[in-house]
Amino acid sequence: MFAHNPTSSVLRALLVAWPSLATLEGSIMLRRVSLHGNAFVVMALMASLSGCSSSDGNTGGSAADPNFPNARCGAGTIPSANCVQVAGGDAQGLLNATNALTPGAVIVLGQGTFAMTNQVTIRENGIHLIGQGIDATTLDFKTATAQTNGVDVVGNDFLVQGLTVRDSKKDGIRVESSERVTFRAVKATWSTPESSTNGAYGIYPVKSKFVLVENSFAERAADAGLYVGQCQNAVVRNNTVTGNVAGLEIENTEFADVSGNTAENNTTGIVVFDLPGNPIPGRDVNIHDNIIRNNNGKNFAAGGTVASVPVGTGTFAMASRRVQIANNTYQNNNTVDIGLVSGLVIEQNKVLWSLPKTSLVGDWQDLNLLPGFDANGNPVNDQVSTFRLENIVVSGNKHSGSGTAPDLANPLQIGLVLSIIYKGQPVDSIVYDTIGETDLTTNDNHICVGGNTNGSFGSLDLAKQAQTLGTSPVLRFSGPPFGQFNCTTLNGNPIQAPTLPANQP
Repeated sequence: MFAHNPTSSVLRALLVAWPSLATLEGSIMLRRVSLHGNAFVVMALMASLSGCSSSDGNTGGSAADPNFPNARCGAGTIPSANCVQVAGGDAQGLLNATNALTPGAVIVLGQGTFAMTNQVTIRENGIHLIGQGIDATTLDFKTATAQTNGVDVVGNDFLVQGLTVRDSKKDGIRVESSERVTFRAVKATWSTPESSTNGAYGIYPVKSKFVLVENSFAERAADAGLYVGQCQNAVVRNNTVTGNVAGLEIENTEFADVSGNTAENNTTGIVVFDLPGNPIPGRDVNIHDNIIRNNNGKNFAAGGTVASVPVGTGTFAMASRRVQIANNTYQNNNTVDIGLVSGLVIEQNKVLWSLPKTSLVGDWQDLNLLPGFDANGNPVNDQVSTFRLENIVVSGNKHSGSGTAPDLANPLQIGLVLSIIYKGQPVDSIVYDTIGETDLTTNDNHICVGGNTNGSFGSLDLAKQAQTLGTSPVLRFSGPPFGQFNCTTLNGNPIQAPTLPANQP
């Protein structure tokens, strides 16, 4: 190529030396050389010489590189600086990269399966972990021996995108005590369906602020596929959850918007609840415009709250407040589409639901929470309790084909009681346990179903029904108006939507 060029030997030397010249911080260090007064503009020679360094120290990441077809350092919104590419399948290279993280680093994973021997641990701020797409980049933990999570993160401004985590021993992707966290187009799954030895949670942001989960998949978790727990300001949209015990859970979380999701073939589809002892009283959760269907899968939970959930439950709201369940499509959930229940259904000891006011986190002062209780049932005024379900609006949902086969094997006997009450007829679209009401004629807890004109409603007094095996009186409405429950709005202000900052990853 350079046979007749007097500077060819120099250019050949530059070409040989180029990788070492072009790899510092993943950027091209030489852009112009001047030889004997002649200027030669080096136009990146090859596109692969731009971008960032891969795990083997060579530069990589061109549009023509089959290992990085969809994401690479220096392309699109991915920076060149502080970015490392790890070739597909290089599990040790991935662990090495996470062990050498600096703030704001980006790790781009190539196409292929990474056979992981240990969890991916991130303890730095501003980290982005990006693959080539769901099932194109897979972190497989099947042969890992340690009982660990798949990806385990504590760090603000975290993004995980475009990859699958499979067969982690514990949780799939867990992010804890962090702010501005985004899960985008990821999948957490296990190879064996309905196995109690699968990990508990697939996608799991917990004790975090400003959480976004979108366009993702969660499958076959032994507790919840997608679990937002004890978070503040969360948006969960356009995800698919299938084959889990609980598809999608919002637990002890304030200000959450859950929309555009599909939950099917789980034990229960989309749920919102508080658990005793957690310091964030759940509030202002809007579950709307989702598809919740065919949630009749086996309850294979090893234990915990969801082990008591009847097979065939579309949605339940428990021990929470200021919840709106609106404009969802419910189909063919065998036990019930929507259950509204007190926390006393799962834990009768009010002491366990009591928390000192000084321990509470978030906005709770306007919630009019009940006082705490001592062992003798006396109120404790410097505490609050969170077992009461209150201030709930259900409206505009579509219902078809549900409530035809309640779960008779449910350990709380809820399915058995429903079967006796309804005597072979479909269970009402919405079932309310009536716990905390003066009697069947009151609506002390402000449960509003007046806008749910396509469904039916039953106030069942489940506490008495459990004692009498379904023979106590009930209050049922086959359609509107719904008596004292015909209200359509929350007490106080409308649902407060979550806010995400402009610099959300």
